[in-house]
Amino acid sequence: MRIRVPPVKKEDIAASAMPLAALLVFALALLLFLSVFRASIFTEVSEEKKIWFELSFLLLAAILAEMLVTHLKQPFVMVLLLVGVAIAPSTIAAVYPFFTSLFSFLPFSFPPNPPVLVQSGELVMIFAKLGSILLLFKIGMHSETRKIFNLKNFVIAILGVIVPFLGGYLFAIAGGHDFYYAMFLGAALTATSVGVTVAVLEELRIMQSEMAQALLGAAVIDDILALLVLSFVVQSPAGVDADAFVQIARLAGTAFVFVAGGILLGRFVVANYFDPMVEGGKSSQRGFLAMLMYLLFYAYVAEYIGLSAIVGAFVAGITMNYSRKIGDVQGMFYPLEALFTPVFFISLGLLVDINALAANIVPVLAITLIAIATKVVGCGAGALAVGMKAKDSLAIGVGMMPRGEIALIIGLYGLTALTPEGVPVLGAAEYAIIASMAFLTTVMAPALISAAVRRE
Repeated sequence: MRIRVPPVKKEDIAASAMPLAALLVFALALLLFLSVFRASIFTEVSEEKKIWFELSFLLLAAILAEMLVTHLKQPFVMVLLLVGVAIAPSTIAAVYPFFTSLFSFLPFSFPPNPPVLVQSGELVMIFAKLGSILLLFKIGMHSETRKIFNLKNFVIAILGVIVPFLGGYLFAIAGGHDFYYAMFLGAALTATSVGVTVAVLEELRIMQSEMAQALLGAAVIDDILALLVLSFVVQSPAGVDADAFVQIARLAGTAFVFVAGGILLGRFVVANYFDPMVEGGKSSQRGFLAMLMYLLFYAYVAEYIGLSAIVGAFVAGITMNYSRKIGDVQGMFYPLEALFTPVFFISLGLLVDINALAANIVPVLAITLIAIATKVVGCGAGALAVGMKAKDSLAIGVGMMPRGEIALIIGLYGLTALTPEGVPVLGAAEYAIIASMAFLTTVMAPALISAAVRRE
């Protein structure tokens, strides 16, 4: 069954213009208010109390982003990220002088320092991590095991991980960076944004083609491999030696047992315990809490054995796909997804330092070109190796280039990971480079995929 994307009507755009304008005016008034009364609002309120304002402001930003999607015609995820960048402390600090001069005619003076609307504090980051877990759980629920785990898709995905990782690692080493940064950059280049890829394939109405099925299956395997690479990188010692290979082999074996065993066990649990709890499209409170506990337990086990929580969430999502009532289950988790996922993407945008980005425009462009070339070469070569046509191989390589959320998750881990000396692996500049690469590859993807698919 093909999924048709209805065209946006002119009257719908016109109808959304008024609430969009009203929301922009409200946001501007709010910024003006906070600029004047910043001291009393932020300096005298603890983080535990300020979290309610920050979350309400983040959700307001998410509403604004959803309205902008219609006008910008970009994926919702990317608009959320851009909104996060727009309200980031570095961005506010950069535009604050212009803002104060624009409203200098008002009969009061502005504080000398710009307001900090939202900070990436511990509480906000907890909400953001819950968003990443729910996001990967959702992607897993849309993935069928038999269409994902086959030899053809494995070949495409493995080359789509090895070539980008080597490209990022060697580029960082050649640029004089240390081992840790090189490993994280290589890991960030291995990811593929499944959500963006699926959205483009649906819009082109080719989801049922052999190329699209191979691309989607390889993209899912690619994400699993990328998350495993992330786990390897987080636990790597300061160099690649015999101990490192032993540790990687042990983690790979543990990961295989967890993924395979988790799917087999989860299939039994879902069919025999969760399905009976869903009746008439609804579940009791006990049933929903049991499913939520199941998701978080898989996330915890993944963290405990050395993987990341999002790997466990993805595996839990795959097992839920065995449910005969998967549509109802997806609907039950939608409210949580609607709350936490926008906070996650906006919070990632908050971490972008535009000053660091402007100062590193050359490496941003260089890494973006490497990110595109290595996916096209790696995945395209893999598709050719399994007997696909040259046109379809090129389309698969281009379709695997968006990095999106997984690269940003890897960057987020890099901000919190520490070297043996206690220094963060990624600083503001390094994170800005990785985030910018994720932006550019994802924004460029729709046009390039369309061109590759229609190429004769």
